Amino acid sequence: MAKKKRRRIPWLDIILFTILFVALAAGGFAVYMVSKAYQNLPALATLEPKTSETSFVYDRNGNIWKELHSTENRVVVDLKDLPQHFKDAVLAAEDHRFYSHVGVDLRAIARALFLLITGQDFQGGSTITQQLAKKAFLTDAQTWTRKLQDAMLALKLERQYTKDEILEMYVNIVPYGRGAYGPEAAAKAFFGKSIKDVTVDEAAFLAGMINGPYLYDPADNPQGALTKRNQVLDQMAAYGFISPEEAAEYKQVPLQTVERGASEPTEGAYFLDYVLKQLLSKYPSEKVYGGGLRVYTTYDPDAQRAVDKAISETLDADFPYKDADSMQAAAIVMDADTGHILAMTGGRKHEGMLAWNRAVDTKRQPGSAFKPLAVYVPALESGITPTTFVEDTPITWTDPITGEEFSPRNYSGTFSGVPVTVRYAVEQSLNVVACKVQDMIGIPKSLETAEKMGITSLVKDRTPDGRNDYTRSLALGGLTYGVSPLDMAVAYGTLANRGIRVEPITILRVEDKDGNVLEENKTRRTLAISEESAFLMTSMLEDVIRKGTGQAANIGKPAAGKTGTTSDWKDAWFAGYTPNTVGIVWIGFDQGKTMSQWKITGGSYPARIWGKMMKEICKNETGIFAPPPSIVSLKVCKQTGLMPGPFCPAEDIYTEYFMKNQIPTGLCLHTGVIGQQEQEGQGQETGF
Repeated sequence: MAKKKRRRIPWLDIILFTILFVALAAGGFAVYMVSKAYQNLPALATLEPKTSETSFVYDRNGNIWKELHSTENRVVVDLKDLPQHFKDAVLAAEDHRFYSHVGVDLRAIARALFLLITGQDFQGGSTITQQLAKKAFLTDAQTWTRKLQDAMLALKLERQYTKDEILEMYVNIVPYGRGAYGPEAAAKAFFGKSIKDVTVDEAAFLAGMINGPYLYDPADNPQGALTKRNQVLDQMAAYGFISPEEAAEYKQVPLQTVERGASEPTEGAYFLDYVLKQLLSKYPSEKVYGGGLRVYTTYDPDAQRAVDKAISETLDADFPYKDADSMQAAAIVMDADTGHILAMTGGRKHEGMLAWNRAVDTKRQPGSAFKPLAVYVPALESGITPTTFVEDTPITWTDPITGEEFSPRNYSGTFSGVPVTVRYAVEQSLNVVACKVQDMIGIPKSLETAEKMGITSLVKDRTPDGRNDYTRSLALGGLTYGVSPLDMAVAYGTLANRGIRVEPITILRVEDKDGNVLEENKTRRTLAISEESAFLMTSMLEDVIRKGTGQAANIGKPAAGKTGTTSDWKDAWFAGYTPNTVGIVWIGFDQGKTMSQWKITGGSYPARIWGKMMKEICKNETGIFAPPPSIVSLKVCKQTGLMPGPFCPAEDIYTEYFMKNQIPTGLCLHTGVIGQQEQEGQGQETGF
């Protein structure tokens, strides 16, 4: 039997079969991976990067005052507005063949694989278009699926957009460090200037930051930052954007960046908080901080500096009581005609974003600063004149229901014992006279007038503990909750504006990033009191500054105002105005601690602060408090309020203002002093 031959193993077939199997398996896997990657791609129609964009707040002069952003500080810049050397630096650092490939650079991928296999320094093979796809639509996950997706998206992007559009989107979407996204924010963050002003070496640094925004900040890694900048300069030379000689020259330039946060403004922080609270009450936070809004405000940086300087000089440099470091201050300055808030300070030190703002959030007792609003203006509206005489003598009222007694006293603790004019009572802030005048007109009239003029915190219905503002202490500023400096600015602005109340405005206009107007605020005016009453009150408040309790507020030009000090010495105010501008100043302690040990009145430090800030703010004002046509001026005797007779001493004769229907007709015939007496201590705060 013949021996059978052993069958030879077909190695060649096995090898070919194996290769075929592996190829099919690899192909199938590739198809699977591509299919899986493709399934989760965004639709072509939605290929438009959605990025947050920094919002800008402008001052009243149209200058950028503050940038609003959350984690991404981004200012989108058109490619045509970028300097050519910045674009060249980005291309050299990230993708020098950008304008010649189709979105995926096979040559760069092959080079990257070769370097990886041979163990040389790795260089990425992704293009600018792929990086844009990853940043705008995908994640940073290092998976084959994600890498396939950014390649697919890159090809789609290249078909949908031009090269310039892709490059513009890319430079505006990538981070550069320090929270800056986009070249404009990056240039501001690192060099304190606009991107259009950066030099070639600075552009090279910014382009290098794209590769490692958290690795090359000069504040943390100065040598690494310098090395990276020089590498980009070498690449610019290697790819022909600059010459080798230029690269060598630029590499010798020291890398000088600004400190982190150095470009952030610090002035007007309380004003900004107030603007932010209004914005956040109307728009989602992501729109405020990332919607690219343009917010135009009434903020006046010069006025704000004047306010802050006056407070600092008076309470820091000039204040002798060193144990009063925790004493607080608040101030508001407003344009009387438009209601535009020009400056706002809510405390001596800003305590963080959206901090407690004493200018608007705090209600404090106004003391005698409330008398014009709740007593003398309604009295003028009711027919009382500046020459009306009221006895400055003790009085006690007894509440018919509770039996409680109310016995007002003057600051000095004394009474002149004779009739005095309303003008004199305002000038010297006499409490007893104010209470008697309010008794003549009635508390409801007081409340009604103060509300019309702009006070919003008055309590008419009883609180749970049974309190309201239908009390005789209303005449002296004793309120249930008190008032805010903002309300006081509106109310005193009504006097400055000849009886017309204007609503306060801080935001003039809000636009979206495309320039569409989202809101626009115009001045809203309401006739609150008569022009005649406003003028007569102003005339009396001018005397407060000229020769009364507010002489420390004298600025050497027409101004009117009123001091205010509470009976427990917890609050001190000065509220005043010029023909164009209103200013309110308050000082006190947050915890309601008394200032009695220092005898601080509204006529002392608040009046000094007011005088300093308003002298600077109003230095170019030329207006006067002109009487309306229905007001006449006459010479009268201050002892009787009548027209002077033959025996009136010259020193008793002065010019007084009257409404035409209130002109005195009698002739003064006295031969001696029969009315008000001049008291000692003029210019001292005599009321609360």
